[in-house]
Amino acid sequence: MLDTTAGYHALRNTAGAHRRGASVLSVTGPDRGALVTYVCAKRTEFAQPGTVTESISLSSDGKVDALILVVIEDERTLLVSDQILSVDTQAISAKLNLSQVSVTDVTAGFTAASVEGPQSWRAVGGLAEDDISSVLLNELRSISVQGTEAPALLARVGTTAEYGYLILIEAPASEIDALDVAAGLAGEVGGGEVDQQALNRAQAEVSHPLVPAQFNGLSIAEAGALWTLSADRDDDFSGRSVLDDPPPGRRLIAVTAPGSDAPEAGAPVFAGETQVGRIQVSLARAGQDDGFALAVLDTPFHVPGLALNASGTELLTVSRPAVDLISWAEPIGS
Repeated sequence: MLDTTAGYHALRNTAGAHRRGASVLSVTGPDRGALVTYVCAKRTEFAQPGTVTESISLSSDGKVDALILVVIEDERTLLVSDQILSVDTQAISAKLNLSQVSVTDVTAGFTAASVEGPQSWRAVGGLAEDDISSVLLNELRSISVQGTEAPALLARVGTTAEYGYLILIEAPASEIDALDVAAGLAGEVGGGEVDQQALNRAQAEVSHPLVPAQFNGLSIAEAGALWTLSADRDDDFSGRSVLDDPPPGRRLIAVTAPGSDAPEAGAPVFAGETQVGRIQVSLARAGQDDGFALAVLDTPFHVPGLALNASGTELLTVSRPAVDLISWAEPIGS
C-alpha cells in the first residue's frame, strides 16, 4: 500500500485503488424496485438495468445510515455500501404491502474495489470488451477478470471527482480479491492501493460525503448532503421527515489551513474572538501545502472567502471542488 502522501498523489495524478463493499445485499423478486425505492432516499424507480445510482440511506428518524451504490441488473438489484447495511425486509414489506421481494446478504460471496484518478480509465481499459470511453458515467458492463471465471461487473462511478471505476467480482476473497485486481491495474499506470486518509482527503475536497464522520451530530442539511437524496419526492421513503426540516442555522463548509496542518476535530472555530462553530472533520495534510478540514459554522459564516481561526491556526473558508481536477480537463483517450 502507498503511504498517505503517495496515495493522494496517485488519486489526483495517476490512479489509486481502494476497497469497496463492507456490505453487499442482493434484492430479488417482482417487488424489488419498490423496496429499494423505500430504502434509498434518492429516486431509483426509473433507473434501468445496466446502470448504477448512488444514494444516501436514512433511518426512520432521518439519521444517515449508509451511502449506497445501487447496481441494477435484469433479475436483481445489488446494494453495495462501504458501511454495514441492514434492511428490515419484513417490516418494509408489511408497511408497503409487498409480497414478492427477498433481500439476501451476499457480502461473503463478493469482493469490490474502485480505481480512481485521471489515469484510471487507462488502468481498467483492458477489462471492457468495447472501448472504455463507451462506458458512460453510472453505466454498468459485464467483464472477464484474469484469474477467475467468476461473473464480474465494471461500473463507471467515483468518489474523488476524477475518473473512477468500480470492479465487482462475484466470488469470495479466498478465490480472488477485487482489491488485488484493482491495485495491480492502478500500479500499471504509476499508482497503487491508497490508504483511507488519502482517500478521505480527496473525497472531502470535492464534497463526497464522509460517512459517518461528516454527519456526527448534524442533520443531512447541516452536513451539506441534501444532494444525495431527491428533495422533490412525494412518495414515502425511510427518513422522509428530513424533507420537512426547517432551514438549518449552521452548515458545513470546507476550510484550508494555509501552510499548516488542519486543527483536530472538535476544535472551536472563531471569527476574531467570537466562536462561530467547530471543526467537524480534520483531514490529512497528505504532502500538500495546506491543511484541509470540514467545519460546521453558524449563519452567516458558512460562506467562502472568510478568514477564521482555530487552535491558533489561521483558516480560510473555501468553495468546493477545492482542487483543480485533471479529469475535468483531459478527456478519456487523450
